Amino acid sequence: MVTLHSTRRPSLEAASNRPVRPHTDGERSQCRWIHPEKQRYYSVALVRDLFGDWTLLQCWGGIGSQLGGQRIVLVESHEAGLKQIAAIGKRRLQHGYRETVA
Repeated sequence: MVTLHSTRRPSLEAASNRPVRPHTDGERSQCRWIHPEKQRYYSVALVRDLFGDWTLLQCWGGIGSQLGGQRIVLVESHEAGLKQIAAIGKRRLQHGYRETVA
């Protein structure tokens, strides 16, 4: 007997209630979202700068395009940065983006 997996995507309501879990690799935490219909991406990384301070690197733009932007925001702590990533993720999901592997 063969078991087939459903290809149905979860609803946006279910996705917006799911907490954002950034990929963490030692000193770096990051998330990436895409909006396939609008061909847009948004990514965020929480990293230490050269002075040891925590910074949030936000990047956005068009998929397949060189247009976009970036912003670097200083955060007080690693925990504060993770809270900001969660808030950004919630907003992205509300706007129709889907979380992808960073």
